[in-house]
Amino acid sequence: MYRPLVALLFAASLPAHAETFPTADGPVEVDNWAYLLQRAEPARLAAARHDLLVIDFARFGDGASKFTPQEIHDMQHSSDGPGGDGQRKVVVSYLSIGEASDFRDHWRAEWTRNGSANQPLTAAAPAWLGPFNPDWPESRKVRYWDPEWQAVIFNDAKTGWLDQIVAQGFDGAYLDIVDAYYFWGNESSGGGTSPAAKRPGDPADGQDAARRMARFIVEMTRHARQSHPKFFVIPQNGEFLLNDLRHGSAPEPGDDALAAEYLDAIAAIGIEDTYYRGDDDENNRLAIDTDKVAVLKQDFLAAGKPVLVVDYINQPAKVADFQKRARADGFIPYAAPTRALDRLAAPAR
Repeated sequence: MYRPLVALLFAASLPAHAETFPTADGPVEVDNWAYLLQRAEPARLAAARHDLLVIDFARFGDGASKFTPQEIHDMQHSSDGPGGDGQRKVVVSYLSIGEASDFRDHWRAEWTRNGSANQPLTAAAPAWLGPFNPDWPESRKVRYWDPEWQAVIFNDAKTGWLDQIVAQGFDGAYLDIVDAYYFWGNESSGGGTSPAAKRPGDPADGQDAARRMARFIVEMTRHARQSHPKFFVIPQNGEFLLNDLRHGSAPEPGDDALAAEYLDAIAAIGIEDTYYRGDDDENNRLAIDTDKVAVLKQDFLAAGKPVLVVDYINQPAKVADFQKRARADGFIPYAAPTRALDRLAAPAR
């Protein structure tokens, strides 16, 4: 097939694993990334040599400590000073769309007995608030398809969490708890009155739950692009969503079109715990999730969507092995030193 010489020269100049991400300043090549949700200092990140950064929208997770548009701009346009490379970075904000947390601005203390997410709900709790997460007890699952919850994320008045991220100047949003669809479609209990119990209007099964999550993500991205045409999202986990949407027992005529819209909304997918997995917070043994690797290649790499993998490891031999294996699978790796995401590791080789 004929390819223009300029395209050949451009492709040859890119790193072997580089992927292209859209920004308001034009496409940016990404060969490595970093994930830092605590202790993010703009000056340090502006000088960092990572191509893509995932950070929180605020220093301490609330609106009072949010990063300014100038700080986001400075992180995107790398410093030419010591340590900086002068290159445009892609800077993406973390956004949890499947859980509500008691340290976020949208939380109300009157929703639980003492204000903490892991305490019993009160009569004042919204209907969309579900069970607390035993691994992260400051957070509760949400019925993400509920219009009231979706308005917390984005709305016409542009007061939602996503609206704030767009206004700050982030290139995109890194969507956490996308895999909540699996909980509501497959794990929530039938009957009863607990927050996890199925209620009228809840998803009928995993396919229905996947469909609702895909629609939510498509709609929020469409909303963001009204203000920022190049805006994109990166779902974290939920790697089987497209498979569950396309191959369930109750297909709908629009499912294929919805899958295409979902792929258009996302610039990549982020995945945790693919190679070194287990019960420890960090440095688990090698236990490759082969089913996960296979679906990531089939549903995302084959569709031209980069795969950003993060394993929580800090032992040099494990880091080197993880990076090698991820590169061989066609993924872009980041070895996070701690699961708390409070330390910045060097760019992957």
